[in-house]
Amino acid sequence: MPDFKESDLYAPVCEYFESVGYTVQAEVKNCDLVAVKDSETIIAELKTSFCLKLVYQALERQSVSDLVYVVIPRPKKGAKSTEWRNMLKLMKKLDIGIITVAMDSELKTVDIVSVPSGHSQKHNSNKKSKLSKEFKDRNVNENIGGINKTKILTAYKEKCIHALCLAEKNGNVTPAMLKAELNDVYADRIPRSNYYGWFTKISKGVYGISEKGFEILNGNEYTKAVEYYRNLVNNSI
Repeated sequence: MPDFKESDLYAPVCEYFESVGYTVQAEVKNCDLVAVKDSETIIAELKTSFCLKLVYQALERQSVSDLVYVVIPRPKKGAKSTEWRNMLKLMKKLDIGIITVAMDSELKTVDIVSVPSGHSQKHNSNKKSKLSKEFKDRNVNENIGGINKTKILTAYKEKCIHALCLAEKNGNVTPAMLKAELNDVYADRIPRSNYYGWFTKISKGVYGISEKGFEILNGNEYTKAVEYYRNLVNNSI
């Protein structure tokens, strides 16, 4: 068993794509890593070793993007082994790119071993639209690809944290206030549905912060998001 996790592959690959001008988000609609630059969307799936499940995941991602990569540790036996050559041949035939990370090196060098052709595939327009919207609606990059899925900071969770920060500043929030401040016609549903249990009803149409909500604001779970939206709320005119 390797002494590292899938999530350990994320940071080097994220840094690589950011260094060449991409905006990167992790765990977007079940994709480990999504990198966007202009009209180009790259999807990368992380695994601690090459396996059939990784191939299936990459094939599924091709329904959303033409540029799909698998990310695996650099092989200890090098690129001359028969197993490596067979894997390379298979992935080229499937038009899936390969990225390796030197996990046995302190620098964790990222190598683009092969690049997908980018030829247009048959896409699922609904999935593609949902992935694009989720990516665009996020303002904070706090996720790590390959990490515990229950802790993912989604675009909706960001909106809920934004609402919490507004309630923190004002003492309470109303649905009308949230629609105006978040510039979202559906923002009024956040305290009403109270999906995460972060709000408590004070009176008709007025909501405050629950005990769980204060734990989010003062805890370590979503520190970047809380800091971002606190600054946004406090600096708004």
